[in-house]
Amino acid sequence: MRNVASLSVKEVLANQPTVEVSTLKNGFRVVAEENGRPTATVGVWIETGSRYETETNNGVAHFLERLMHKGTEKRTSSALESELEKIGARLKSYTSRDRTAVYIQSSSQDVDKVVDILADVLRNSKLDSSAIEAERKVLLSELDEYEDNLQKMTMDNLHKAAVGFQYFPNLIHLSFEITAQHLKEWQEDNYRPVRMVLSAVGGGCSGSKMQGLAEKYFDDLSNEYPRKVPEAKGIRFTGSEYRYRNDYIPHMYAAVAVEGVGYGHKDALALQMANQFIGQWDVTHATTLTAPSRWIQKISHNYGLHYLEHFNLHYKDTGLFGVYFVSDGDHLDNSHTIMRAIQHEWKHLAGAVSEEETTLARNQLRTALYGSLETNSEKAEHNALELLYTGNVRSLADIEEEISRIDRNRLKEVVFNQVYDRDTANVGVGLTEAYMSYPQTRAAMSWWRL
Repeated sequence: MRNVASLSVKEVLANQPTVEVSTLKNGFRVVAEENGRPTATVGVWIETGSRYETETNNGVAHFLERLMHKGTEKRTSSALESELEKIGARLKSYTSRDRTAVYIQSSSQDVDKVVDILADVLRNSKLDSSAIEAERKVLLSELDEYEDNLQKMTMDNLHKAAVGFQYFPNLIHLSFEITAQHLKEWQEDNYRPVRMVLSAVGGGCSGSKMQGLAEKYFDDLSNEYPRKVPEAKGIRFTGSEYRYRNDYIPHMYAAVAVEGVGYGHKDALALQMANQFIGQWDVTHATTLTAPSRWIQKISHNYGLHYLEHFNLHYKDTGLFGVYFVSDGDHLDNSHTIMRAIQHEWKHLAGAVSEEETTLARNQLRTALYGSLETNSEKAEHNALELLYTGNVRSLADIEEEISRIDRNRLKEVVFNQVYDRDTANVGVGLTEAYMSYPQTRAAMSWWRL
């Protein structure tokens, strides 16, 4: 018998646990993956987030999510904490621009109890004034910390420049006027079954069992909206430039991006492969002229670069493909050299990438993708987003088949169509005087000279 090391990627993935999907009569969806482990992750992912907020309720999605940890009508905060502690479970949650997730990590034998707790915190969070004001103080203190996070500030401003503030508001830009009524209305308008997915991965998570639990706790949810149905406005990527110059900040924190593609787009995996090709580097790597990446060899030496990370962000209907970097920011030639090097690599991918480079990027993508799905929680999120954004859940074997078909020509085609000669969104924070201007950046996007 062959050992695991001798098996192909396709053979290994073909033997992964089956993912089962079902839908309740009210549109509430369930995705379950029984893997026989002694642990499990069960959560609810909701298609809502700061993208759906307005200027009058900006911050409400994150605020409500945080209050779910503060008790319900039948469980006080201390009782909720004690109940979770008794079964060794952990309640976690987050809110992003386009989704909110609440999930619990537990023993596989406690899945029934976990779903009961999840349903309670999602449906019956206690929105009393004392809890709201206490949490407001915590969130406002976090806002002060956020303003010191220059990478997050840069990336939020990139979204603002690219697709408009009203579409992707600041994640924790908390409105001082948010009240219990705002929170109640947000819950009524957004926590609807057609916008929700229950995702469970681990032991004790068979499809039939999870469907039964979903019917018990969520089948009575209604899709009737007391107000206007929440809608994410259409996206129009805008070539633009945003600079926040502050000479007291010792470096330039910058990002440049083109419009990417949505989560289920046919070019999404190829762009993710291109993202792996460029990768990440910082000055602590102690590799410059000996770096394995050809372009890191060029720009990491004598150009004032401290950190660089390529990103490929996916939302349901759009994305951002670009680079975030930190540099000295005080020398025009150095700043322009870094930007030109970024654009040079994009053009290389669009027209001259080799088969050897493609194979390397493909293997790096496999490592990054499959390595990010090893835990129950990671796989539960993956399954939930697949179902939430595309309406189905691809098997890992199907994803691998798609990856294996991305050859040199396919990679070039996708980068040429999605990146070459496209408008960019440019953002700089800190020492931005030497940052390349938008007209210069945009003109260079259409040059073929390598």
